[in-house]
Amino acid sequence: MQIKCTTGSNASVTIHFLARENPLRIKDFTADVDQVAVRYENERPVVFCGLGEEKQCTAAILRSAAARAAQAVTELQRSGGDVSAACIVPDLPSGTVETSKAIIEGVILGDYRFTKYKTDKKARIKSLDLVAANVSPALIRTRRRICEAVNYSRDLVNENASVVTPAFLASEAVRLARDGVIKATVIDAAGLKRKGLNLIRAVGSGSATPPVLIILEYRGASRKSPLTAIVGKGVTFDSGGQNLKPTGSIESMRHDMAGAAALLGLFSAVADIQPAINLIGVIPAVHNAIGSNAFFPGDIYESYAGKSVEIWSTDAEGRIILADAIAYCRKMYQPDSIIDLATLTGGIVTALGNLVAGLFSNDDELARRIFNSGERTGERVWRMPLYKEYCDSIKGDLGDLRNLSKFKKGVASPIIGAAFIKEFVADTPWAHIDIAGTAYNEGSARAETPQFATGFGVRLLMDLLGV
Repeated sequence: MQIKCTTGSNASVTIHFLARENPLRIKDFTADVDQVAVRYENERPVVFCGLGEEKQCTAAILRSAAARAAQAVTELQRSGGDVSAACIVPDLPSGTVETSKAIIEGVILGDYRFTKYKTDKKARIKSLDLVAANVSPALIRTRRRICEAVNYSRDLVNENASVVTPAFLASEAVRLARDGVIKATVIDAAGLKRKGLNLIRAVGSGSATPPVLIILEYRGASRKSPLTAIVGKGVTFDSGGQNLKPTGSIESMRHDMAGAAALLGLFSAVADIQPAINLIGVIPAVHNAIGSNAFFPGDIYESYAGKSVEIWSTDAEGRIILADAIAYCRKMYQPDSIIDLATLTGGIVTALGNLVAGLFSNDDELARRIFNSGERTGERVWRMPLYKEYCDSIKGDLGDLRNLSKFKKGVASPIIGAAFIKEFVADTPWAHIDIAGTAYNEGSARAETPQFATGFGVRLLMDLLGV
């Protein structure tokens, strides 16, 4: 989508954002939050979006309004084809810059559709004019690029699992590194064996598409600046292994690599924007399949960190590949902080639904910063406990650890998953974000949140990194 700031526009559709206090009077339009109305002036459509009370209008409300406006604009073009739109940037207490940011995000994210396998392609917004003053091209470019990265992540998750394999994720990482801004390293199955990354190998052992460990490195600041590591769970399809998932749970398991997709989206934006940060990205990419070589419940494996792990369920695979990936990252790169992003447990959906991700951390300051970024971006998180009793419940009998707790099946499952990962971070400041509920929306679209893949995490992490 082409976006520019202008003082006037000849776009085919004009969008106005109105608070209740606005003196403009439109029949049957009260400017309530999320209200959208289409009217015609000189046979040209005009879209009016309600913001509610001006003093209560947040970035989230404005972002949602812009997304709904984008959807209304494309619905007007029923015959398909691209359209142009002009947004009249409202004068709000937040100021032109913050208002424009929210509008750009809402329009790009709200206009998203995954249409690769559709014969009937609906209209899209080709160009957007921001009718305002003092919105810099740099700001526009940064917000546009971040939102395009979100949509790229969505595409990866929505694509067929037969396409998005561990090898495919590796090829995407290499592609992102082709301009030399990012360095990509791929450790193949032989390398995993040689380095002792046995937990990643175990989970991927039943698949015809071998597991890999993908590492992306971006150095945009001095060596003395903090180094942040992001680890994204990359299970390209999760059958549950020999603890097979039942019908009703298995159909959407291509989305179990949403953490990896968000990480790739993050690096795609970083490569283009080139902020002054240092960043490591790690993706353990596996297909958890049933096969003659698949790993068994009851088996014990030695992890990269040296701790042995009893496998009590092959369907609790995400935590064990993250364990190896985090331990390897910590040893090889010594980051100042580690954040993992993972569709880890159905239990977090029960606890927080699909509007809020679960946050676990061993560091109060890091947790506070992530929470604040979630509030600013609308990709919200809520901190959960990691008490000693939960951590003690994963101590093994035949091995050091077990990948399920000794509690009754399903009890506190998000906490147990986080407690397991915590065993491999040592004293590094760490946060685990369980995005099982927020990464994939099986309900109806909600403004800038589409049905199916949401791209959750890209904007949250970019904000956290100060971009």
